[in-house]
Amino acid sequence: MKSLYWLISSLIVMALVTVAQGQLVATRDAAGSLLKPPTGDFLVLSNVAGMVRVLDVKGLVLERNLTYLPRIQLADLSPAQLQALLETRIAYAGLTIFVSGQGTNVSGAVMERQLQRIWQDGRSLAEKIQTRLEILADLREYNYNLGFLPQSMAIASEYNAQAAVVNDGLATRGATVVAAAAQVKAAELARAEGTADRFTELQAQDNYREYVARVERANDRAVVANDRAASANQQVTDYRANCLAISTRLAALGIYVPGAPTFYPVPPLTLQAEVDAERASN
Repeated sequence: MKSLYWLISSLIVMALVTVAQGQLVATRDAAGSLLKPPTGDFLVLSNVAGMVRVLDVKGLVLERNLTYLPRIQLADLSPAQLQALLETRIAYAGLTIFVSGQGTNVSGAVMERQLQRIWQDGRSLAEKIQTRLEILADLREYNYNLGFLPQSMAIASEYNAQAAVVNDGLATRGATVVAAAAQVKAAELARAEGTADRFTELQAQDNYREYVARVERANDRAVVANDRAASANQQVTDYRANCLAISTRLAALGIYVPGAPTFYPVPPLTLQAEVDAERASN
């Protein structure tokens, strides 16, 4: 009987230990800490307090009594205040999550490691936060430009084709005007020589004026078509130039995205581990 009681007691203890271990694992995050994401945005600084409404590369915006306070530069915050900032929901989400709505087969693991290394190499918490915000802003802008690039290329291709047809028509009508002008001269010469009457000369002049009017209308259409094609081509050039500029800026920091075709969008990124480690260090 005692052996049976001991066996049942042992099983209960083992079950409780297993449940406790399971709960511990379930609440652990990537940083290995028990920190959970913040749920509030109220921030108390040394000289002001309010709800965090904006955190971007330009700094911090607090709201107090339904009024937005003047923007606060991150460089003006103390390390303790920056630590407190990390405990707000908006700051935490803005530093740990990169959302990408574009489909891609590219894994974000490599870029996540690059971003982790840059965070860990930061000389101060202010520098870490500022650099992270700048990088994520560049990645969003990169995806924005890249998202519009295929459509703009398709539109430019269509407008270029339309412009080519209109320009070909203009060239054909231009040749017709040249031929009509030659007929006018020939008719005038023939009438002067007495081999043609006045009606033939007038008919040639009427034909010439009609062909000139057609060329003018064709030229107007060509101007519109060429301007539209040029605008579409410039948009493609701008999107590509923006991608190249962003790629160059990011490469200087150790983040690599294509600066020329073949492009691919930045995938979704999860970056909690280094931020949670920073929170845990406090």
